[in-house]
Amino acid sequence: MKSFLQMRKSTEEQLDRKLQVKELAFLQWVYTRYTQEQQQRVNISQ
Repeated sequence: MKSFLQMRKSTEEQLDRKLQVKELAFLQWVYTRYTQEQQQRVNISQ
């Protein structure tokens, strides 16, 4: 997956505007949640 900064830039480019504070918070939550789930999958498969 992309880094958070890449994800943010891509999203802003698609929307053709800067993200609002609440949108940034949500995007950070999604990114954090995804990375946590990926780590859990790695731990389970070991």
